[in-house]
Amino acid sequence: MAALVIAHRGFSAGHPENSLAAFEAAIEVGSDAIETDIRLSRDGLPVCAHDADLKRLYGRSETVDALDAVELERAGILGLTTVLMAARGRCRVVLDLKLASKADLEPTLGVLNSVGMTADVVIGIRSVELAPIILHYCPDATLLGLLRLPSQLRGFYDAGGTIGRLWEAEATRAGIEAAKRGGHQVWVTVGGRGGGSTGIIGATALRRLYDDGADGVIVNDPAQALAVRNGAL
Repeated sequence: MAALVIAHRGFSAGHPENSLAAFEAAIEVGSDAIETDIRLSRDGLPVCAHDADLKRLYGRSETVDALDAVELERAGILGLTTVLMAARGRCRVVLDLKLASKADLEPTLGVLNSVGMTADVVIGIRSVELAPIILHYCPDATLLGLLRLPSQLRGFYDAGGTIGRLWEAEATRAGIEAAKRGGHQVWVTVGGRGGGSTGIIGATALRRLYDDGADGVIVNDPAQALAVRNGAL
């Protein structure tokens, strides 16, 4: 099976990240999934924001959790429901949960259940302890392990996780094979860990990841990744 192309914060190479334009563009070029980050607004609603504050993208000092969802939407930060409805029936949605407790998880899981899209979403978690909580509320959810170290993936799989995530530097042929043990998929976040290079990769490096067995790549430019995958670049 060809590797999946996951659009990191939408088609963020050509559009503002986590914007409706970025998600629509990613879907239109044929991305297999769109990825977005989830935080909670002051009124406890899940919204799509990578950063904890509005400084980098909007030049504002407020934190996401200091503003209600309506205020955040006016600033340009979408609610999760808006993104789910844009993708429904068109591609999968990958959620990078910036949430750490059961209480914080409940609003997001409630939205997924209310719109009937638990099976269409891949839920990315940074702590193995969150896996049983999510699977209790959404038993058909697919879990993605956004863990700090590849060595943590075994515990993640034992807890019900499905897909392991490696960073590009970890995704050697041997690293991918090790992370796949037990029949699991492995997705690779390309580029550097943190900073401004996450999601950025050249065609040669992409080809190498495909050849070495990556089941999915998380990229800022899904059009490029699709062209390389399809032999057009």
